Amino acid sequence: MFFPVMVDLSAMEVLVVGGGRIAYRKVKKLLDFGGRVKVIAPEFCKDLYSLAKYLNYEERLIMISRPFEVTDLEGQDLVYLATDDKDLNSQIGDICKSKKILVNRLDDHRDSSFINMATRSKEYRGQDVLLAVSCFGENPSLTRDLCRKLEEEFLEDK
Repeated sequence: MFFPVMVDLSAMEVLVVGGGRIAYRKVKKLLDFGGRVKVIAPEFCKDLYSLAKYLNYEERLIMISRPFEVTDLEGQDLVYLATDDKDLNSQIGDICKSKKILVNRLDDHRDSSFINMATRSKEYRGQDVLLAVSCFGENPSLTRDLCRKLEEEFLEDK
């Protein structure tokens, strides 16, 4: 069973393996929350290049264009697996678990040691508020919809 927790990403080393659209969305969210992210993939989608080039994330985003190597896990605190190769994700996930590195398989939450929640951040009555909703990795679109509805219901100015 997953335990909800918030972590300070600025104090962590985060690795994303994969360079496609799903990896892009995860990297963007990690950067938005102050993370320092290393992305490793043979190829990257153009949106990942845009993050580094146009949004001034250069100091917090490292992109390495090559296949994953086991040594890439050294010093990592969190690992996201976002490749389109289920076998590779499984192999890397198993290595992470054996090394006690928290790992999230974006293709199979059941084989992950942590999951993310849909979030919405807003100021409400002068206080920063973060709404977070989870369906335990089962339905990301539902969690986003629920988060949006909660924001509209409770945090919108009326």
